[in-house]
Amino acid sequence: MSATLIADLPRQAAPAGADPLQRALAQAPLGAYPLLEAAFAWQELRPSGWHRPGTAAVAHTSSAPAATRLASLLSTLTWANVVHTERDGLRVEVPAGSYNRITRALTGAWRSRTRLLAATPAAADARQAALGLWRMALLTGGVEARPGRLTVRAGSQAAAQALVAAAARLGLEAVTEGPREGTQVVRVAGPQVHQLLSEATGVR
Repeated sequence: MSATLIADLPRQAAPAGADPLQRALAQAPLGAYPLLEAAFAWQELRPSGWHRPGTAAVAHTSSAPAATRLASLLSTLTWANVVHTERDGLRVEVPAGSYNRITRALTGAWRSRTRLLAATPAAADARQAALGLWRMALLTGGVEARPGRLTVRAGSQAAAQALVAAAARLGLEAVTEGPREGTQVVRVAGPQVHQLLSEATGVR
């Protein structure tokens, strides 16, 4: 099945069929740490064989809002687009000639998470980094949202631990469960959940 270009970002809006929360997250301002947010998505969504020569795909997902958001974030580094095939779902691709540079940048951004989240709790940097991680987790992690509670799934223990640390920077206590079906469940609860969603989406 040939691929069809469905997005030339950052001009693309989130798909109209997405639920309101996912659409708002996909369209939120890029924030202070777009590469950290993109690095979380890359950790969660990168396809098998991502390290092979000639690869252009940074992520593979069935979630149009997640793909849209990631391509928009990558636009801070390079031209990126979302490609759709009926068999494979959605792929976020960058120019093959830029792929190694992009993955090196994403690797560096991911490694910076501990330093950023360990900043003084009152520091704006720590809060902005934490928001970026949770924003992308809400897009990639099959979010379950209820009044005063959010549940997402992370694909690795490292991603789950990053979300726990990020929650602490946002004044939330996160608990983890797992592994369950190959994923870690991360849950936050409390009155600050509304504030988290408000800041993550940019909707007050």
